[in-house]
Amino acid sequence: MRSRMSVKLMGACGVRHSAIACLALALFIAPSAIAGKVSLRAGENVSNSSLLNDLRKALPAESAPETAFEAKRQNRRAVQQIEDELNARGYFAPNIQTIIETDDGFRPIVILDPGTRFTIGEIGIDYSGDRPGDAYSAAASASLTLNSGEIAIPGDVISQETLIITTLRDEGFPYANIVQRQVIGDKDNATLDVTYIVDAGPRVRFGNLIYKTDDIRTRQSYLDKLVTFEAGDVYDPDILGQFSGRLDETRLFSISNAHLAEEPSGYSETGEEIRDVVVTLKERKRNTLEAGVSLSTDKGFGVTSELTRRNVTNRGDFLTATLDVTSIEQSFDLQWRRPHQFGYGRTLVLNSSVSNEDTDAFTRQSFALGGGVEIRTRNRIVYGFGTEGRLVSEEDDFGSRDLQILSFYGNASIDRANSVLNATKGWKAEVRAEPSVSFGGDEAQFIQTTSQVRGYYPFNDDHSIVLAGRVRVGTVLGAEIETLPSTNRFFAGGGGSVRGYSYQGIGPRSPDNDPIGGRSLLETAIEARWRFMPNISAVGFVDAGSVSTGEVPNLSDLRAGAGVGVRYDTPAGPLRVDVAIPLDKTENDDPFHIYISLGQAF
Repeated sequence: MRSRMSVKLMGACGVRHSAIACLALALFIAPSAIAGKVSLRAGENVSNSSLLNDLRKALPAESAPETAFEAKRQNRRAVQQIEDELNARGYFAPNIQTIIETDDGFRPIVILDPGTRFTIGEIGIDYSGDRPGDAYSAAASASLTLNSGEIAIPGDVISQETLIITTLRDEGFPYANIVQRQVIGDKDNATLDVTYIVDAGPRVRFGNLIYKTDDIRTRQSYLDKLVTFEAGDVYDPDILGQFSGRLDETRLFSISNAHLAEEPSGYSETGEEIRDVVVTLKERKRNTLEAGVSLSTDKGFGVTSELTRRNVTNRGDFLTATLDVTSIEQSFDLQWRRPHQFGYGRTLVLNSSVSNEDTDAFTRQSFALGGGVEIRTRNRIVYGFGTEGRLVSEEDDFGSRDLQILSFYGNASIDRANSVLNATKGWKAEVRAEPSVSFGGDEAQFIQTTSQVRGYYPFNDDHSIVLAGRVRVGTVLGAEIETLPSTNRFFAGGGGSVRGYSYQGIGPRSPDNDPIGGRSLLETAIEARWRFMPNISAVGFVDAGSVSTGEVPNLSDLRAGAGVGVRYDTPAGPLRVDVAIPLDKTENDDPFHIYISLGQAF
C-alpha cells in the first residue's frame, strides 16, 4: 500500500521525520539564512559528494560551541538549513540524524541520507467557479511547462501559476487568479501530484472610454488618437497597457492611468461582461525653463536656455524656443511639434532659426524655415522627411555672397542603448541625406549625406566600467568646394568633434591659413569610462578626424587627440570636464584644450 499525504502550502514543518510535510515551507518561503559550525557527514550508501559539498558550503561558519546545549542548538539550526536546501532541490524525504561528539569539547555532527529525489507525478488545473470555454481552459493547460517525470523543484512548481494566470488574462479574463495549490506527495514512489485550483472570473470586452479629469485643457479628439482598442474588443492586458504607455509618452500629464471600471456596464450577445475603461488624468504645468552653461578654451564661455510650452493649441503640441550664445556664435531656434497629426506616431514638425557666426573660417548670418514629418515605430526606429529653405549671407576666403538654399531631407535613426542621457550598454545609429540647390553667386546642386554609429560595452554587471566608441562619416556630392555654401561644408575639431584641437581646427586651409572646410568628413572616438564613486567617473579617450576637399575622406590626413576627463552625474546628465592634447600638433594648434559642458561627449 502506497503512503500518500496531502501537503498544505500555508502550513509549517512540524515533524522533521515527516519530510514531505516540509514541502509547504519549501514552496512558500526562501531557504533561511541560519547555520552552525557543524560537521556534515554522509549516511550509509550515500555517494553524492557534490550534493554534500554544496550543503556544507550553505552552512556559514560560527564559533565552536562551549556547552552541550549550544551544540544541540547549532545542530537544530543546521538541520533546518539542510532541509530547506534539500527541499529546494527536490529532496523531500531525507533521513537526518544528529549527534554530539565530546572527545575534545562539544562538536555538533549531522549525518545525512538525502533519500530519493522527487519527480512530478500528475499535474493539472481545476476550476473553483464557472469553467471557461474549452478553448480557453485548453490554452491554460497548454501553458504548463512542467511535465510528469521532471524533477519536482519548488520554484518551478510555483512559476507555473504565473503562466496560467497570464494565459487566461491574455484570453480576456482580467480577474483570473489561483485560489489554491494542492500538492500531494507519494513517499513510496517519490512523486508529487500538483493541482492548481483556478478562479477564471468573467470574460470581458472593452466598453466606452470614461475620462475622469481635473479640468484638463487637452482636447478629447487628440486623446482619442492614442486609444489602442475599440468598444467591443476582447480585453487584452497588453493593449490596455499600451494605451497607458501612450498617455505617459505625451509628457502632458503628471498623473495618467487607464483601468477597467469596477462594475460591468452591460453584457455582450455571447454573455461576456462589458466594462468601460476609466481614464484618470492630471496635467503637468504648461511651461518648462531649462538653462545650461559651457566653457572651453576654443569657443569661450557659452550659455544655453530653452523654454518649452506644452499644449499650445490643446492638441498635445509643444513649442520650444532655444537660445545659444557663445563668443563666436549666437543662435535662436523655434520649433513647433504636433504629435500624431497624421495618425499615431506621425508628428508634424515646423522649425525656424536665425543665427550669427564669426569664426576663423567664415562670417555668416542665416535665417531658416522648414517643416517635415517624423515617424516613430514601436521598435525604437525613427524616420522622417521634409524640406527647408535658408537665406544665407556669408563671407570667407572664396568671397562674399548672399545665397538662397532650398533643401529636401530624409533621415532615419535606431536606438538600442539603455539610456538617452548616459548610455552604458547598447548602440545607436543614424543616417541623413539632404539634396539641395543654392542660388545667388554661383548656382550649385549637391547632395550631403552623413551617418553615425555609437556603441557602449560594459565590462561588469554594475556597468561601472564601460568602453564607448563612435564613428561619423559624411560626404557632399555634386559641387566643388568653391561653390559649396559654408552651411554645407564639413569642419572638425573641438569639444563635440575631435578634442585636443580648436573649433574648426582640422582640415584644409586657405593661403591666408584660414580653415575652408571640406566635402568629406571622418570622425572617430573611443572612451574608457570608470565610475569609481556613485556619482563620479574618470574617463580616458582618443579622438581622431579628417576633413578633405574630395568626396571621399582622406585617411592620410587623419589627426588624433587624446586626453582625460571627469564626469559628475546630475539629474540632467553628466557634467563633463575634459582636458585634451593634439597628438599631431602643427603650428596652428595650442598645446592643450579644456572643455566643460553638460552631457557625455557621445
